[in-house]
Amino acid sequence: MIKNKKFAKNFIWNTIGSTLASFSSVFLLIIITRINGIEEAGIFTITFATASIFYIVAIYSGRNCQITDVEGKIKDKEYIISRVITCFIMAIIVFFYVLIKNYDTHKSAILIFLCLWKGLEAFHDVLYGTLQKNGELYKVGISLILRTILGIGSFFLIDRITNNLVYGALALCVTTIITMLCYDLPQIRKILIPKEQIEKKHIIQIYQKEFFLFANTFLTMYVLNATKYAIEAYLTEDIQAVFGIILMPASILPLFAQFIVAPLINQLTDLYKTRNTEQMKQLKRKSMYFIIGFGIIAIFLGYTIGIPVLNFVYNVDLTSYRLDLAILLFAYIFYAMGYVETIILTIYRKMKEQFLVYVITAIMIFGLSYYLVNKMGVRGASIACVITMITYNLLLAIINHYQTKKQERIQTDKVNV
Repeated sequence: MIKNKKFAKNFIWNTIGSTLASFSSVFLLIIITRINGIEEAGIFTITFATASIFYIVAIYSGRNCQITDVEGKIKDKEYIISRVITCFIMAIIVFFYVLIKNYDTHKSAILIFLCLWKGLEAFHDVLYGTLQKNGELYKVGISLILRTILGIGSFFLIDRITNNLVYGALALCVTTIITMLCYDLPQIRKILIPKEQIEKKHIIQIYQKEFFLFANTFLTMYVLNATKYAIEAYLTEDIQAVFGIILMPASILPLFAQFIVAPLINQLTDLYKTRNTEQMKQLKRKSMYFIIGFGIIAIFLGYTIGIPVLNFVYNVDLTSYRLDLAILLFAYIFYAMGYVETIILTIYRKMKEQFLVYVITAIMIFGLSYYLVNKMGVRGASIACVITMITYNLLLAIINHYQTKKQERIQTDKVNV
């Protein structure tokens, strides 16, 4: 009974917090479109996409590996130190990227502050991993709620007063630091062992063991944003904003998948330890059914009332993009299902196999995006997405099937012995 109550507490708070945090970019784009205009919204769309890719450098392997660390040899402090190092590396890369791109001062400043904001979020993530690993996922949810409300609220006020995205982006950074200092660090100090010895070899092991997960996540983020870079190359800031707006509803689907799977990661890890592949498959199937069902509802609502709602919310005429919205929603059903596959393969520690999938899909969407966007505009970007996401999910599902069969054979051999 106590265990069930704790699971419910963790699930509810994490769901609320993750929902708010994941929709932060939606809230920001609405604010920017209405206050600053469609062109500034286009600048935000591409700079936020770039900051999200650099975020992967800072987060490196992320907290999934931290909380699915079966051996438990690497200490929480060592994960935290490794994250400080990757955040510093991200900052160096951003500096040189800004120099190479040669954006104007306004666009460069927005990019720099958004990257700083995402870097702070990456450090937050390792703190969240420590809390989740110690059974306190609900505190992660509380932190996300505080951080998101303060961030969006301060951004709105500053942008409303100054009509300048640079100051708004700076406000996001400040509120993130405040949340970290006032809530997260005090919670972490209750968990960490004060005089725990740090071993450099463990930090190096994090980078070595989790390199493929980092590479996979980096390529995934590129796959999700490749169409935006093609639009930046061939179309205008206005169209960039339009595509960003119709893509936002599709992002609900992988978010929904995260809500379902995040509370199950510890359980899936325990099942893997005991080689209980049958129950792992049952949890996977249930997750997939929920995703498909939710996705079908999302497509129906998106095609029927989605565009009128977006027109009202963003104050932009998107009537001619109804079909594109439906196509993107359909595409992201497969991406959400792929997310479930990657979690299980991560527990299996099958990173190289995932890496091959991401390389294939990255190459595919790079070629498709630039060709189809140049030929068909936003419709081309939508088609490139759906072809790539179907391929992505299919390849992951095939690999997962064979890996699960392998685990079952191992268990059968042990029983026979």
